[in-house]
Amino acid sequence: DITVKASVSLDDLEERGGTVLVNSPRSLQACKLEGVLPQELMHKPPECFAEKNLSPRLVKLRYDFFEAKRRDLLAASKRARDALIADEKRTSENSSQQLEVMARESGVSKGTILALNSDGLRLERSKLLKAQQTERKWLQGALNAELKQLQDLENGFIFHEESNNDEAERLREQSRRIKELNDKRAAEAERKQMEAEARQKLEKQVAKEEFHKQLMDMKRKGELEAQKQKEAYMRQVAEADRKRQAEIDKERKREEEYQRMEARKSEMRALDLRRMDILEQQRLAKQQQFAGLQAKRDDRIMSSIQANMEMEQRRREDFEEKQAMEAIREERLMQAKALQQEEGAKKSYQLMLRRKNIQDEATKRMEDRRNAILEQQEETEYRLLEHEQKKERYLDFKRELDGLRSRNKEINVERQRRREETTREMIAEQVRKKDDKIDTLNAERRRMMELRRYAQTEAYRAREQVKTEIMRQRIRSKFNSKAVEKQLQSILQRDCFTEKLLTKSVSTPNIRTVGHQGAAPPVEAQ
Repeated sequence: DITVKASVSLDDLEERGGTVLVNSPRSLQACKLEGVLPQELMHKPPECFAEKNLSPRLVKLRYDFFEAKRRDLLAASKRARDALIADEKRTSENSSQQLEVMARESGVSKGTILALNSDGLRLERSKLLKAQQTERKWLQGALNAELKQLQDLENGFIFHEESNNDEAERLREQSRRIKELNDKRAAEAERKQMEAEARQKLEKQVAKEEFHKQLMDMKRKGELEAQKQKEAYMRQVAEADRKRQAEIDKERKREEEYQRMEARKSEMRALDLRRMDILEQQRLAKQQQFAGLQAKRDDRIMSSIQANMEMEQRRREDFEEKQAMEAIREERLMQAKALQQEEGAKKSYQLMLRRKNIQDEATKRMEDRRNAILEQQEETEYRLLEHEQKKERYLDFKRELDGLRSRNKEINVERQRRREETTREMIAEQVRKKDDKIDTLNAERRRMMELRRYAQTEAYRAREQVKTEIMRQRIRSKFNSKAVEKQLQSILQRDCFTEKLLTKSVSTPNIRTVGHQGAAPPVEAQ
């Protein structure tokens, strides 16, 4: 089974989700005019832009860029397609479709058909028909004159035969008179014939001179036309060379610009690598500096704690010494100051508890301060790390954006190159059609000149045949004007003396007309 692929145009692309390939001829022509490849109009999901180490933000950036570019190309292609549809609608009123059908059925180009149906060739045909009518009138007049002379001779001969039944004397007299009359008539006819021949020779000479004059005029016109065509061709060749040189210069400038861009990219990459190395060194230096500061803070905290412990130890020692002295004093004053010693002991115990509470509070405050310092350090490191990550994301975003810009330039350059190539192809096709039209016009003109020469030759040959037949009848004295009249009618009905001369030429085949309204008339293709 053969599966027929459905035609997909630019209008159907969005309805099908942009996942199919455009394949309709008009849409492909519009894409070619805009320098767009059909693959570039297909929708790509975000998963197609995902890479291993690429963040979702950059994937979204790539997807948005290529989707916007695809929509721009699709809009440009649709505008080109609408322009093509409008052009086809305008040209359909001028029988462009009929010309295409005629060209396809006859196997010739549209330029050939246009040349065969052109006003210039129609004018040449009208000139040929006019000259043919002139030749026909001249031949008809000459042959009618010959036929009139033959009829006069035939009537005289019949009258002579009818008078043979009269009396002998009357017959002789009548014969003598008839002979004299015939001699006079023969002399008159001979004189008229000589005058007619002289007049015919003069007319022939005049017609020949006119024909040669027309040939010379046509030859001069052909030479002027050939000179103009040659000059136009030389101008076209010069213009093509100039455009080719401009294209080469433009290509060279593009190449130089591309090399400068590549050098600039390499330089920017080197600068980025150098900047990244400097940033890494700065980050390591900052980490080392933070580590040194943290070590110094820890040393200061430990030294402070040690100093506090030593101070507390000295206080404890002082307190023990005082306690010992008080114990000695209490032993001395045990009996006299029992109440004071008890109160002093209580006060000392309260003081000891108070000092112990003060020491615990100081230790707790130091521990809280140390924890606060550590938390502040961790928060600072977290902020630095977050800043570095933001910086890295910004640099990645900038590199991706620069890459997309360069990709956009490359896409535009490729598209412009394809558009220029399409324009060159269209210009070459138009030049080829014009060359075909010019060749067809020249060939048809040559064919018409040959047909005109052929018609003149046939006219002189037919007149000689009629004169030969009349002379043969005169020699035999057997006149038959009806046979000569039939011969004259058959001569005038020949194709070379009618309009069939243009339609029955064997040099060009006939093209069938197209069965549409407004179709062109049948023409002859070279």
